[in-house]
Amino acid sequence: MRATNLTRLLIGAMCLLSASARAGDTQLKKTPFGTGAEVGFGPVKYHNTCIAFRVVFISGDFFKELQQHKAHNGIEFRKKKEKTLYVNFPDQLLVDLEASPFKCTGEMTPPDYASGLLAEPAFELSWKRGDETRPAALLATQEHHYPVFGLGWSYVLTVPSASVPLTDSLVIDVSLRKGLCQAHLTANLDRRRRAPVTSNCGTKE
Repeated sequence: MRATNLTRLLIGAMCLLSASARAGDTQLKKTPFGTGAEVGFGPVKYHNTCIAFRVVFISGDFFKELQQHKAHNGIEFRKKKEKTLYVNFPDQLLVDLEASPFKCTGEMTPPDYASGLLAEPAFELSWKRGDETRPAALLATQEHHYPVFGLGWSYVLTVPSASVPLTDSLVIDVSLRKGLCQAHLTANLDRRRRAPVTSNCGTKE
């Protein structure tokens, strides 16, 4: 019951952070790799370990003051106080996938907690539009661990995104411990279209 309450608290806090952004504004987050748009989050449970995932799209100042506006065919994107429409992502994105592990029971954890689970994951990416998905190339992967500060892990994925509409979703499949724990995340600028994180974690031995 305590683990369930902690998971609910985590989800509630994440939803509150997202709701704090004004309607239509892109929620920004500072990272060690630049400031970008927060585009997805969710928890995963692996036995007694809970992992809070968060996804940030980074590309210089592209996402700064980017706003969503209702249109007859859905939504459109413009910068604050500008009339220019932004239709596609920049040619390339840095995708910062953050993973913060903690004990689901709420107990204190050592600095290097869950390293055996979170080190050297594998990734598969795809762009999604409606029911259509198409593979997305992964040009480079960087893995950063911050055990001293208790900030968990960052996996920085370099993804080509030229001509990809801003309304498309990036689907990220994360494989931990050689597939023993697999998580499925959907990242999108439109908060209303984000699917919950799903996983098979804890169902295999």
